[in-house]
Amino acid sequence: MRVKTIHIVLFFLFLFTGYGSPLLAQTNDYNLAEQYFKQGEFDKAADYYLKTYKKTRALPHFNKYIVALTNAKEYDKAEKALKKEIKKRPNSYALQVNLGELYWASDEKETANKTWDKVIKGLPEHQGEIIPMAYLFTKNNQPTYALKAYEVGKKYMTGFYSYYPQMADLYGVVGDYEKMIDTYLELIEINSGYLQTVQNYLNRNFDFTEPNTHTQLLKQKLLQKTNKYPDNPIYSEMLIWMNLQQSNFNGAFVQVKSLDRRFQENGSRLINFARLARKNGEYQTAVSAYQVVIKKGDNFPYFETAKTEMLTTKKTSLDVLPTTPKSSYEPLITEYETTIEQLGISDFTAPTIRELAQMYAQKMLTPEVSITLLEKVLDDVSIRKKEAALTKIDLGDYLLMTNKVWEAVLYYMQAEKAFKHDALGDEAKLRAAKVAYYTGDFSWAAAKLGVLKGSTSKLIANDALYLSNLITDNTTVDTNLVPMQMYARADLLFVQQNYESAISVLDSLQTEFPDHMLMDEVLFQKYKIYLAQGKYTDAEKQLHGLYIGFGYDILGDDAVYYLGQLYEIYLNDPEQAMEYYLILMTDYTDSIFVTDGRKRYRKLRGDSV
Repeated sequence: MRVKTIHIVLFFLFLFTGYGSPLLAQTNDYNLAEQYFKQGEFDKAADYYLKTYKKTRALPHFNKYIVALTNAKEYDKAEKALKKEIKKRPNSYALQVNLGELYWASDEKETANKTWDKVIKGLPEHQGEIIPMAYLFTKNNQPTYALKAYEVGKKYMTGFYSYYPQMADLYGVVGDYEKMIDTYLELIEINSGYLQTVQNYLNRNFDFTEPNTHTQLLKQKLLQKTNKYPDNPIYSEMLIWMNLQQSNFNGAFVQVKSLDRRFQENGSRLINFARLARKNGEYQTAVSAYQVVIKKGDNFPYFETAKTEMLTTKKTSLDVLPTTPKSSYEPLITEYETTIEQLGISDFTAPTIRELAQMYAQKMLTPEVSITLLEKVLDDVSIRKKEAALTKIDLGDYLLMTNKVWEAVLYYMQAEKAFKHDALGDEAKLRAAKVAYYTGDFSWAAAKLGVLKGSTSKLIANDALYLSNLITDNTTVDTNLVPMQMYARADLLFVQQNYESAISVLDSLQTEFPDHMLMDEVLFQKYKIYLAQGKYTDAEKQLHGLYIGFGYDILGDDAVYYLGQLYEIYLNDPEQAMEYYLILMTDYTDSIFVTDGRKRYRKLRGDSV
């Protein structure tokens, strides 16, 4: 029994280590073939591929043998081997395709085409043969014959043919863009689920940023399809998509409006389109879309949404221009008040009321009116927890503007308590920390800010880090807290829009402590105050002084970037703006403003951005 066990062990050892094993010989031959092929010794590679094939009779090894012979330019030998193998495997269309490829490689193009034509003619009515042939032709860089194979399959197969995308791509390769477009449109006509796929393919193949013959042809075809099949929305949706790719929001709006009317969508598509237009800065088009929904009447489901979002869009269109005068907001405020009176105070209208309050406080400089508005919101029992917290934060801001500091803190703390473990609670905590900073309680402010530096909101964390560093840098090294108290006081006056008093405090700080490390911050704060007052020349002087005197410090890149913006937007001097953006890109390469500065520079230079 023991002798028998030893014999079994020796047998398996012999088998798996490969001593005398045909399997090992095959493996060694194949590995040698691969090695010789990689080294460019194709004759030797062919010999070993042939040895492997004779032992395995596996067609992939034979194919590698033919490739090696072709690379060695032994075309006659390869042709003879292929024809011999084809006789053994008369139903192998792949071998016949490879024979054509051999003729093509040996510059016998006519013979290659005849061989491939014969393959196409002989293809059976069977997807299992047709599709692999199309793939093989594609792999061999023969798109015309790949298309012929697909066309054979399309002719024989009933119902949905799943290779339209491949066919359309191949039409693009051979330069037949009309058939490419027709194939894509036929695909979405058969199966609308391919709409996104077709759009992705078209985006990959066509340049929609500039007018060209391909996009014009696509538009023409889509218009024809829309007119021919008015009850099929897929082509109108494609037209909408195409117009959006070309940033033609007006053209898209025409189609959206038509679809909404034809299919009685009650405004849902119009609302989504208006939001997209607003996001892309197409404010007037967005407003027009909202107005179509509003005109349907207040019994339609999207009436209130359209009313409130239209107001937001109009406000955004004014806010986006820093030089918008106060008078432009007056008719909009009236429109807000009319809408709120019509819709009433509720959880739904609370954001709209906050927008109105913001205009009264920031644009009309009447925060008292804002306070009254928001107190009415909080008095409404239907207001949910989140809307109440957002309202309390804004109310705290306006109370702070009217110097009701501790009332402001109370509302901030209520909002923080309601959302302790949320970014909304962190926002309220940040506001409360700022109040402590404004009033000179730097230790308490620093403690709160230290916690906020770990906020999940990057914006809150960055603001907390900046203010924390400002306090630490100017209170721990210098035991004289007066300069920091003066600066914080000026900061509060700025928030309260008491600009003249803020400038007066900062002037005193510069006079009494000219060498204090806060001097760069003072210049930057004075720039912000003058900008808010519309005193652009004075604002420029502060930034220029900051750049010249403290260009090496932390606010150096801020000074350069905002100088560029001043000259671009407010002082109408694009050449100077470009000069500062260029300085930003070359001297402050690590600045967070570089990306935007580069875009602005290229736009001013006339580049297509």
